[in-house]
Amino acid sequence: MRLYEGPWPYSETDRSVPASVRLRNIGAIGATRDGHEHRFGAMSSTNLPASDGSSLPTPAFAHVYGGCAYYGHYVIRRASEAPGVVSINSILTAYSTGSQHDYMKTVAADVGIGIYDRIDLWRNPSGYLTLYKVMIAMGRWEAAARRTYSSGYEAFNRIYDESNQAVVDEMWFGMIHGCREAWRDAGYQIEVTPEELTYESPVEASEPQEPRQQQQQEVDRDPLIHGWSGWRTVITGALGALSTFLSSLFELLGFEQAQKLGEVSAQILIGLAVVFLILKFWKRFETILKGRIK
Repeated sequence: MRLYEGPWPYSETDRSVPASVRLRNIGAIGATRDGHEHRFGAMSSTNLPASDGSSLPTPAFAHVYGGCAYYGHYVIRRASEAPGVVSINSILTAYSTGSQHDYMKTVAADVGIGIYDRIDLWRNPSGYLTLYKVMIAMGRWEAAARRTYSSGYEAFNRIYDESNQAVVDEMWFGMIHGCREAWRDAGYQIEVTPEELTYESPVEASEPQEPRQQQQQEVDRDPLIHGWSGWRTVITGALGALSTFLSSLFELLGFEQAQKLGEVSAQILIGLAVVFLILKFWKRFETILKGRIK
């Protein structure tokens, strides 16, 4: 799956569009001192008003995946009640946002669970799905997009289009990636799985495959007679046969010394041919064992 990185219908500086939408930061979560947001593809930050009246730098992300990953990371890092367990109450308490009680009740109603219900991501098979629904509900609250007539409804659905499976995949797998990264930060040994994606552009397949194709062509040649190392077996054997023939000829002609020299030469050459043949068959046998000759 490729991550969509634009072009986007809304500029990051267009304040007529909700920040959580135009910044692809679904939770409108502010920047951290440790720069965790940069691990998930954050770009520049925009100053937004915080609930206490101060200014809160809020990062924009290059893709929806990154913003949802940042949400998952924040939830686990800041709102865990126990290892792998969060709740609407713990998440929105960590948010320290205005209208907190109304926010909690609205999200709980939209998701269909209680404010204090445990969302167990480690033991409950539906834990991730519940957290995903919480993330969407919070995103709609942040963007004022809960109703069709709400001001941010159209913009939210355009960026976080749940009718588009590619967008749903980015949100779902991004959130899971962020959760797992936060657990690793806490010291848990969690293996990287296919649910987690990298932000690097995929390498074109033709580049790494070219040398492998050349290597395959080399392998497909029969190692028994290929090249000088194979033909020396044939040449040595032929010379041995020729020496045997000459030794027999010298015997018929009565050249005793030449006959003995021919016999010795034939034995040496035939012996070398046998050795070369054994070596070639051994290489072929190794190749067959490795499954490289079909």
